Amino acid sequence: MVRVIGWDIGGANVKAARLAFNSGRAGSGRVVRRYFEIWKDKAGLRPLLEEIHRELGSADAMAVTMTGELADVFRDRAEGVGFILQATREAAFGTPLYAVDLHGRLAPLDGDEVDLLTFAATNWIAEALVLADRRRDCLMVDIGSTTTDVIPILDGRLATKGTRDIERLACGELIYTGALRTPVPAMVSQVPVRGTICRISAEYFAIAADVYVALGQLAPEEYTCATPDGRGKTREEALARLARVACEDNKGLIPEEIIAMATYIHEKQVQQITDGMLQVLSRIDHGFHLPVVPVGIGAFIGSACARRLNLETQDPPALTDDGSAPFSPCVAAAYLLGKALG
Repeated sequence: MVRVIGWDIGGANVKAARLAFNSGRAGSGRVVRRYFEIWKDKAGLRPLLEEIHRELGSADAMAVTMTGELADVFRDRAEGVGFILQATREAAFGTPLYAVDLHGRLAPLDGDEVDLLTFAATNWIAEALVLADRRRDCLMVDIGSTTTDVIPILDGRLATKGTRDIERLACGELIYTGALRTPVPAMVSQVPVRGTICRISAEYFAIAADVYVALGQLAPEEYTCATPDGRGKTREEALARLARVACEDNKGLIPEEIIAMATYIHEKQVQQITDGMLQVLSRIDHGFHLPVVPVGIGAFIGSACARRLNLETQDPPALTDDGSAPFSPCVAAAYLLGKALG
C-alpha cells in the first residue's frame, strides 16, 4: 500500500488529496479544500498546510502544483514558488516532496538547486496529463473559481502551444475568467435594464458566484470564496449585490430584472470562453470534432460552451475505484505520483 498526497496551492484556494494505492491502482481518496487569500496572510500558509496535512493523515510522499506564486504579495514569481515549496516541505517535514514541472515531470525536491520558475502555474499540466492517459482525443475545459484552462489532447498527448501563463493567454489556452471570483466588470461593461442597454459601475460590487447563485446554477454552499460586501451567500443576497452593478439596489430593481442582468452576464462569459475554444480548435486538424471534457466548479459553463460549438461532451474519468476523489489538479498530482511510485 502506497499513500500519497497531492497539493494544488492557488492564490485564493488550497486543495489537497490523499490517495491510497494498492498494486498500482488508487482504491480510495479524500479531498480537502480551504479558501485562503494568500495575498492577505502569506505567513498563514504553512499553518494551514499543517492543519490540512493532519486532517488527511500521513503519506509516503507528496506532489505539489501551484498557481499562487503570481500573487502580488511576492516581489516576483520565483519568490512565490520558493515560498510555497518551502511552506509545503515544512508542513510535512520528512515526507519526500515532488513538484510537477512545466514539462510534466515529477521533480524530486531533495535539496539540490532547482529552477524555481519551472514549477510555476503547473496545476493544469497534472490534470491534463492524467486525462490524456484516459481520453486520447479531447478538449479539456477546466473552469475553476478564477481562471479557465483550454487544453487540446491529441493521440494521448498534450497538443498545447503555450507553457508559461503569458504564452497561454496569447494562444487562448488560458482565459482569466472563472465561475466564482471574477468581478462582473471583467465580464461585461453593460447590462440590459428595462429595454435599454445600461452601462455599469466599475466597482467590486458583485462577482461570478453571485451570477450563478442568482441563476440557480450554483448552490449557496458552492459559493466558497468571500463575498464582495462581506454579507451572506443566499440567492437574495446575491441578487442585492448584482443590483448594485447598475448603481441600484434590490428595492429599485425587482428580482426578474436582476435575473435578466445575470442571464446576460452569463452569456457574455460563455462567449469569452467560447472565443478561446475557437482559437485553440482552429489550429487543429479536425479540431471541431473533438469532444469536450468540462471539469472544475464551472463545468456547467464548459458544457454550455460546448453546446454553442455543437461539440459532444464527455465526463472526466474516475481516478479512484470508489469514485471518492473528483477529477481535479490536486487529485491528478497525487495520481501521477502514486503511479510513479508503483
